[in-house]
Amino acid sequence: MMRVIKYILLIILVFSVFAGCKKDLAGLNENPNDQTSINPDYLFKQSLKEGAGSYNSDVNVEQWGLMNWVMYLAARGGVISGNEYVIPSGKDAFWNEQYINALMQIQEVINISGNDENMVNKKSASRIWKVFLFHRLTDLWGAVPYSDALKGYSDLNYAPGYDQQHEIYLNMLDELKNAALSFNSSAPFFNADADLIFSGDINSWIRFANSLRLRLATRIKNADHDRYLEEMDDLSGKDLISSNEQSALFPFNGQKKNHLYEAWYTNQAAAQNNPSKFLVDMLVSTNDPRISVILEKTVMSIDYPWYDEYQGIPNLLPNSDPVWSTFDDDWRDVSAIGNWFLRDNTPGVLLSYAEVCFLLSEASLDGAYSLSDAQTLLNNGIRANMEFYNLHGDGSVLITSGQIDSYLSSITTCTLEDIITQKWLSFVFENGYEAYAEYRRTGFPVLKNYDGTEIEKSIFPKRFIYPNSETTLNRENYLKAIAVQGADNEFTKLWWNN
Repeated sequence: MMRVIKYILLIILVFSVFAGCKKDLAGLNENPNDQTSINPDYLFKQSLKEGAGSYNSDVNVEQWGLMNWVMYLAARGGVISGNEYVIPSGKDAFWNEQYINALMQIQEVINISGNDENMVNKKSASRIWKVFLFHRLTDLWGAVPYSDALKGYSDLNYAPGYDQQHEIYLNMLDELKNAALSFNSSAPFFNADADLIFSGDINSWIRFANSLRLRLATRIKNADHDRYLEEMDDLSGKDLISSNEQSALFPFNGQKKNHLYEAWYTNQAAAQNNPSKFLVDMLVSTNDPRISVILEKTVMSIDYPWYDEYQGIPNLLPNSDPVWSTFDDDWRDVSAIGNWFLRDNTPGVLLSYAEVCFLLSEASLDGAYSLSDAQTLLNNGIRANMEFYNLHGDGSVLITSGQIDSYLSSITTCTLEDIITQKWLSFVFENGYEAYAEYRRTGFPVLKNYDGTEIEKSIFPKRFIYPNSETTLNRENYLKAIAVQGADNEFTKLWWNN
């Protein structure tokens, strides 16, 4: 009986979500259950907005959580010994926002499209975006409701079964391949107002699908090498993101502001995190010209030239350590995040040209890509990342071509560590999700404690713990999932991480 009551409550919740959206739906008729009355362009646009993250979940999960874990940021005042890695409290909100908002809306576009030839392009783009959303979920949790999910509205299924991660990944790769092949240049597509990412350009969505497929194939390289090689062979010669202008970006603006901007200027708690010593030391020691974009000089160095221009917060330093008493009371002796990232319209990077270069460099290093050599591709990725800052900046800080050339002349090796470290640098303050995933996959860059020793990997979180709603309202399927995957704690490795 209690199970029935829970399902009824869930039905009411979901219908309330759709009812709340009703007043804003352009072109919505009287009958909210009539799929033909729902505007797919509106649903697509809303899913893109929700998928780009919200202030609550994105700030809490990515900035306070993942960006501290991968050492872009560090907390003022240190960590509690024995509790160095705190699971973000916003993880449950992130799960709910992705499923209830972003994924349900994009699934509705797919449902509306059906087999209508005039809707094939809208359906194809929606399938690609759905994969993007799900790959973040499975990379954070592992097994998640996938093939059985998003059927509450259509099939009244509010307790979906879970798919294991290997099943999800193989299906996502198939979906991306098939969706990219399904576009029809003569059929209608979303207009520029609805397609916030690519302004209604079909070819851009095809490049995005292929490039995302490259990312996912690389992720499973160690878990299913044969499938990785199969994907790389099929992707050879296909259109990929090949310039900064083609990168997949979310256009934050005055209406939907960049989350770092919102965090730093509206929430004092967020400002308790500064760039980490690990990041600052790497940029300083390699004379990296990106330092002027990534970091602000310390206030003390501006007033007193003998102070260090750039200094970071020590990583994982216990809060009881007397070193904390040596810092300025107002933290004027540590660097802040560069203003480039703190503008309300700094674009959100979903998948960049630089990342594609690094992925291909790794493939070339493995012998899985032969159209260019690994070193050239590595250098192309570094240059692309530096030029990206210029392209999307306000002109106040520029990295000159001479600085880029000088830095590239110092890159004399091309190992996997070199590639992933440069990828990590390209993700700084923009893509904590991918930095976290790539560290778990490769172990690079080699993250170090405040004293220069490598971190204790055994206590580094491998995944998120499932939301309370799953352990109670979907308990039967939850128990089936962890019986296969392993204990529901942060130390159980994911399939591609084993």
